Amino acid sequence: MTKLKLVAELTGHEDRVWQVSWDPSGTCLASCSGDKSARIWAPISGETFFTTEHSEKPMAAAAIGGGASMDVDQTSASTWQCLDTIDNAHKRTVRSIAFEPTRGRALATASFDGTTAIWEKEGAYECVATLEGHENETKSVAWSPSGQLLATCGRDKSVWIWESNGEGDFDCISVLMEHTQDVKMVLWHPMQDLLVSFSYDDSIRVWKEDDDDWYSAATLTGHSSTVWGGAFSPDGRFLASVSDDRTVRVWTQKCQASSAEDDKGFYYRPDSEFQCVAIVPDSVHSRAIYSVSWTAASAAASAAAGDYGFLATGSGDNTLRILRVSASAAAGAAGSQSSALDIELVCERQNAHSLSDINCVKWNPVYPSWLATCGDDGIVRIWHLE
Repeated sequence: MTKLKLVAELTGHEDRVWQVSWDPSGTCLASCSGDKSARIWAPISGETFFTTEHSEKPMAAAAIGGGASMDVDQTSASTWQCLDTIDNAHKRTVRSIAFEPTRGRALATASFDGTTAIWEKEGAYECVATLEGHENETKSVAWSPSGQLLATCGRDKSVWIWESNGEGDFDCISVLMEHTQDVKMVLWHPMQDLLVSFSYDDSIRVWKEDDDDWYSAATLTGHSSTVWGGAFSPDGRFLASVSDDRTVRVWTQKCQASSAEDDKGFYYRPDSEFQCVAIVPDSVHSRAIYSVSWTAASAAASAAAGDYGFLATGSGDNTLRILRVSASAAAGAAGSQSSALDIELVCERQNAHSLSDINCVKWNPVYPSWLATCGDDGIVRIWHLE
């Protein structure tokens, strides 16, 4: 039986928490909030916390926002600490936060004040660069897998790509304006310099580089309302997206056979074609889905062919859900090479953030059974999938 266990509650923010981000080692967690601050958290015991068996520890009821109560492992909850607080990081809400993915020493924060700040840890975190250009609220920031590129997006309908030159020096190398409404989130492919953006215009765009210039290689349509964000499968083969229409859609790129006819001249830019291979219907979530995260399968489960791990979703219905993703049984029985998937709801926790929206869910990149969430109740929670 699959179940979620609440292991720790991290309190300290004075307003809603918008996003969380694990560092590359999986042992530190960053959060950002409407209180204009960012915080860095870690278990006192370090990485041994994630390898300790928690299922036998005593449970107790802990008070949370809204006067509700939730079972939480008090022994584990007391082992977390706030390592750093970046107060007044911005003049307005800090909407997005991301650790640099190679060494994790740098941290990026994006704010409704229209700026993105780059922080490096030298004892305490110090701001080494401020990236300006968005006309108003910056909604999301994301690092490329190499850490050399940074993407931001905002209410001004634009996506910006920045290149790091080292020593806190960043150059804007592209401004992409194809979206017709707010851009809610940017996301890099886990293995390639390929960028995806999600928008209030109900679409998803895939961006590629061609001769030092970035262009829109694909537009994914199918959602009937705002697309809030997405997540790639760990192998980069699939992309999950979530929307105000209460559905989860999973996409994959169609294989395109190359030929001599593909070369259509110097200015030809090959488009990418994507297909939707699975949909979680709107009957599963009762309100908008704001966040999704994709983890690898457990060691035991990954041995089984066609197991693509778990999706976690956070939404406005106050429920945290875990969905198992696997290859379609029908396709397998037919001997087909189809990319169709089956998605099954295996676990859910109602009122996971009291009576508040769940703004972000994020699986640990190193310890795949561990999940961090945050919400409008101002609390960060750590969960273990058993």
